[in-house]
Amino acid sequence: MRNNMNDQNDPFSAERMQIFLTGLAGLAPDEIAKAKALYIKNAISDYRLMKESMAAMDCVQVIFWAIPIFWPFLIGQKRMMRAGEQRMRERVQNAIDVWGDDIRSTGVDIGEF
Repeated sequence: MRNNMNDQNDPFSAERMQIFLTGLAGLAPDEIAKAKALYIKNAISDYRLMKESMAAMDCVQVIFWAIPIFWPFLIGQKRMMRAGEQRMRERVQNAIDVWGDDIRSTGVDIGEF
């Protein structure tokens, strides 16, 4: 079962990619490359925001680790958080790999990822 809430926040969900790629129709190749570079930069920003949100959640979880009954839930939550972070990182890296030539041709620096 798909989680629509996550799809709405995922810049690489099928729906968001379709909307983005449809919007590129009719643009000049250099404009397409710039749009892809901006899309990747925004996805990296989303990834960094997600990591910061998870770090904040870690701080909140510390309180619950003192109560053993919460341990199974916390372990499961931590695994889901790590899996979500890994998924997002892989998707951003895949897009960089696929669109790398276009991004490099614009001279836009996507920074360290």
